[in-house]
Amino acid sequence: MKQRLYGIKVLATILAMLAVSGAANAGKLEPFKGTSRGVVTTVGFDAANGIAYAHGSGEGEATHLGRFTTTGDVSVDLATGIVLGTYTLTAANGDMLFLTMRGHGISPVQGSGSFIILGGTGRFQGATGYYESIITFAGPMAPVVPYFDVFEGAISFGSH
Repeated sequence: MKQRLYGIKVLATILAMLAVSGAANAGKLEPFKGTSRGVVTTVGFDAANGIAYAHGSGEGEATHLGRFTTTGDVSVDLATGIVLGTYTLTAANGDMLFLTMRGHGISPVQGSGSFIILGGTGRFQGATGYYESIITFAGPMAPVVPYFDVFEGAISFGSH
């Protein structure tokens, strides 16, 4: 229970910081959408707290990124179905976009996630924004599961 409350507090703090920094760096919001595919690999399980840990990696294509690779680490609270994680999207030229996410299962083979853009490197330094994602898995939970992801939201490049 303490760990869940901690996760919620961390997410609330991040959202509050984004609201404050977003107002200071507010730029024009531009559409941001894309797709990715890859695999999710189970990397651990905390039986005492009912938390599963997984690592995702893949590649995709998106507006403002072009072709990109993605890596992410998530924790899944098996009692609530809440997924919390961090992701990095890396464009072909090496510019990176950093994200945090919160999600939940829709069915045994599909999930939903809300991603918040925390900034990045290169042309994504100071970027803010968000996107919503629907992820479809090739099957139920297993040690390694292929996935396909569709996302849409908006991005602001701050004041460059």
